[in-house]
Amino acid sequence: MKLKKLMLFAAIAVFILPSCSQFTDKAERIKQAVSIRNLGEAYLAAGNATLALREFLNADGIYPDDPYTHNDLGLAYLAKKRKDKAIVHFKKAIELKPDYAPAVNHLGTTYLVSEKWDKAIETLLPLTKNILYANPHYAELNLAFAYFKKGDLENAEKRYKNSIELSPDFVTAIRGLSIVYREKREYEKSLKFIEKALKISPENGELYLQKGKTLKAMNKNILAKNAFKKALKLGDQNVADEAENFLTF
Repeated sequence: MKLKKLMLFAAIAVFILPSCSQFTDKAERIKQAVSIRNLGEAYLAAGNATLALREFLNADGIYPDDPYTHNDLGLAYLAKKRKDKAIVHFKKAIELKPDYAPAVNHLGTTYLVSEKWDKAIETLLPLTKNILYANPHYAELNLAFAYFKKGDLENAEKRYKNSIELSPDFVTAIRGLSIVYREKREYEKSLKFIEKALKISPENGELYLQKGKTLKAMNKNILAKNAFKKALKLGDQNVADEAENFLTF
């Protein structure tokens, strides 16, 4: 009787307990998927979103429950201007790993480029309170931009200041704060912060463009033209084109 019971339990265990080979197979799939994902990340870092996307899709096909692959897929789709697909994969990354702060920030950023300001704010606000997030100044920056685009200058100012407090030499946040002050017609403050940014990044054509705009708003036209000339010389094509338009005033 005891022997029959032992045989019954052994038979049940065969069906209940996964075999060692099952564990090994999963580990091998994960290892293979990570290797392919790493190759995709190398392509993405080199600026080739198409090849990166191909590798990330391959990795996802082998092991679909990796939050890091879904985050990478989101970045690749975002680079290819497929914001709808990027949002799907960032959400999946967060579903698989709720504390995955970079994916949350990427989702918020995607809402920003989609001009979904309220969605961006809703997504990013909790991130600013996450003490484990290594780059909270980025979340504050993105929040500031969302508030600015909504016309909420007070909250935009607050968030830009938070970003600068967390990272004092963060030129993008300093530039943003300067623009907020210009919109509020606090021109001396605007000029002060753009000059601060230029001390950190003196060859930045975009900063000279913003300096020119502030000086023009102050009716300091000669100084404004000098700033626009610098922007024309140092900026990329978009900055140069805008600076050239201002030089005709």
